[in-house]
Amino acid sequence: MTIHFKPTEHANAPIVALHSSASNSGQWSQLEADLEGRFDVYAFDLPGYGHAPLDGDRSQTGAAISASAVISEIEKLGTAVHLVGHSNGGGIAIKIALMRPDLVKSLTVYEPAAFHFLQNGTNKGKRLFQQIRLLSGLVTAAAAEGNAAAGMQHFLDFWNSDGFWQNLPSQAQEKFAGQISSVMTDFANGLAETWQLKDLAAVEIPALIMTGLESPDIAQHVSVAIAKALPNARIALLPELGHMAPVFQPEWINARIFEHVASVERPAATFSWPKLQAA
Repeated sequence: MTIHFKPTEHANAPIVALHSSASNSGQWSQLEADLEGRFDVYAFDLPGYGHAPLDGDRSQTGAAISASAVISEIEKLGTAVHLVGHSNGGGIAIKIALMRPDLVKSLTVYEPAAFHFLQNGTNKGKRLFQQIRLLSGLVTAAAAEGNAAAGMQHFLDFWNSDGFWQNLPSQAQEKFAGQISSVMTDFANGLAETWQLKDLAAVEIPALIMTGLESPDIAQHVSVAIAKALPNARIALLPELGHMAPVFQPEWINARIFEHVASVERPAATFSWPKLQAA
């Protein structure tokens, strides 16, 4: 499914928003409400999610499988876009920026799920990479044993907090358990990526990278590393927010998305201020 929120007439470039794993395009409905009258927001169901997911390009590998599908949709818009992504959607957004920087006017990501480069980094990076590979293995092993609920419990408790799964209504647990296959695919595609931090030096797009200070260490570490590697990026370290803040505390995230895309559309350098004369 593609959700298209079209506000009143304006000249701003549209926003394309990509959701996290185990979510769907509806994740961005509050963003549409917050930006009504300012920006068109296009939110796509990524491969494996929602009622009418995009078809992944199986001729590609890694995150390009999903990124290519999104690129096709952006091309249909006929203009460069402000690209927004959360978690897995953030990793895909970075891949799009690497593949087709001409289609991306600005980049805003919250804790992008891009972990592959950690295995070639510092000792801490390697330790964190083993942590995420273990999580992927736990999800896969549970699915193989026919216990999707246990796999998704590992997944959701890791990104939220211990006990998160147990506090979900049974209907929500069922829904998440039904998404385990797509989550496994997201892990596989993400871990199959090959770009390295040095490759981001070529991405000169204005970027905002956000991370919550209550998020898992790996999410914060990756966000900071990517922000440092992008030549035209800012980092926002947000206290009291966790990995799912774009879903559970959108008021804190959407305001920053708006500030970033608006600053790209109307840079402060282009404003003229009235000349004041002292009395």
